[in-house]
Amino acid sequence: MRTIIVKEPDKRIKDFFQSNSNIEFTFFPVFKYLELSIQSEWLDNLKRGYFNWIIFTSFRSWQILMGQIAEKIVCIPDRTKIAVFGPASVEQIKKYKGRVDFTAHAHDAAEFGLKFINQLSPKQKIAYPASLESSTQIEKCLSINDIQVYRENIYKPMCIIKSTKINEIMVDFKPDSMVFFSSKSVKSFMDNCSIDILNQITNMQLFALGNPTSRVLENYSVKKIIKPQYPDIYMLAELIYETAQKEEKKH
Repeated sequence: MRTIIVKEPDKRIKDFFQSNSNIEFTFFPVFKYLELSIQSEWLDNLKRGYFNWIIFTSFRSWQILMGQIAEKIVCIPDRTKIAVFGPASVEQIKKYKGRVDFTAHAHDAAEFGLKFINQLSPKQKIAYPASLESSTQIEKCLSINDIQVYRENIYKPMCIIKSTKINEIMVDFKPDSMVFFSSKSVKSFMDNCSIDILNQITNMQLFALGNPTSRVLENYSVKKIIKPQYPDIYMLAELIYETAQKEEKKH
């Protein structure tokens, strides 16, 4: 199986695919990430423990925030509890000795928010460092019982895809499958494809990390989109491995 991973190179994914002789793979970056300045009032509130909780919906958000506060705050105050969405994000944060006080299996950010809200008392204050392009699902889920969500956009993705690069990789690599990690990456990639390439993709096996990505991919393939039960990178990798094994047996 020849697979394009529509994502910037990721060591965890790279290690998995390199250990699997049934899969030839290449990464195709979609975005680069630009860090944004954090408002001083938001940082001051974080430093003095004003927030009861801080919520991270990706490892990238955690990593960028910790990098920005390293000199000014050093770490998140103990009195501020930390909620994290996604088992892979939890694992990465713990790998870097980060604290996680709450996590839960959920199909998307909205479901995670609904599970998280059971941990909250009325009128609590939630810090939410996010991507500029992230949806408002979390804020909507938590907007009950006078709970206040203080969103701070700390980075934004910038599309770096070029149509010529897509043409090159399709001709040179000749993929029969593709892996997508977000609905935004699907749209950015497909919007830069020619009609001929979109027709090729129609018959490819497409993989999605989660439900929102899968729903968007359904517009581009006649095959069933393969996705894990939860947006877990390791569960997704296992599904790709199983699919590659089946393809190998057919041939």
